[in-house]
Amino acid sequence: MLKVLIVDDSSFMRKRLKGLLKEAGHQVVGTARDGQEGFEQYELLKPDLVIMDVTMRGVDGIEGAKMIKKVHPDARIVFMSLVKDPKVIAEARRIGSLDFIEKKDHRRLFAIMDQENM
Repeated sequence: MLKVLIVDDSSFMRKRLKGLLKEAGHQVVGTARDGQEGFEQYELLKPDLVIMDVTMRGVDGIEGAKMIKKVHPDARIVFMSLVKDPKVIAEARRIGSLDFIEKKDHRRLFAIMDQENM
């Protein structure tokens, strides 16, 4: 079981992911609406994994991930987004994210989580 922080500005997506993760036996320790709040929650909660959207009001996911990684270089972050821009995906990988997947690709998310749980 992983302790997970969900960072997404869509309340629908946060609730959906939270339900899916709980069903799969993981613990959602917190949620955030933008990268700044995600950084603050990471500091408080020290989750095993962050699921981060890219496009959000306020601080976007790329900047939020940079903030987290600057202080916690071993932080495990998976970007889950509708964005398909190769430059954004390349930047997410450069930051050191575990992966960049489409929001609807829950199977791939769980496969990554299974690997990280080992």
